[in-house]
Amino acid sequence: MRGPGMTRILLAGGICAVLTAGVAVAETAQEKRTKTMKALGGHMGAIAKVAKGEAGYSPAIVDHAKGIETISHAMIGLFPAGSADAKSRSKPEIWSDWTGFEKAANDFKAAAPALVTAAMSGDRGQIGAALGAVGKTCGGCHKPFRKPKE
Repeated sequence: MRGPGMTRILLAGGICAVLTAGVAVAETAQEKRTKTMKALGGHMGAIAKVAKGEAGYSPAIVDHAKGIETISHAMIGLFPAGSADAKSRSKPEIWSDWTGFEKAANDFKAAAPALVTAAMSGDRGQIGAALGAVGKTCGGCHKPFRKPKE
């Protein structure tokens, strides 16, 4: 049943939906990189606690490893041309040595599946070794392509 009250409610809801859609702001490449890198650090940290024996193994470690693998596939796309930002720790060398950057990102992508496999094993030694290999690829990108913290 539609009466005058229902019509007003529907109209108000429609106006709110239009206004809300107009307020949405696109995420910048830098914001997306920052959010993704923080997520990557969270995944790495959770797995590191298990590898070091600071936390017990749980199936959630597999989810963290899969999260790292997913991020590894997205890494190159997080750095589109022209997305340098003064607030960023990204060095201009990312774009001036794109081939080197792409290799470093692909090394990360190549190492990630072994971490998923190790996480699925539940073996702390395997997890630690695979995490170390992934961490090495992170350093292979950070050293040449990331500015130090100020």
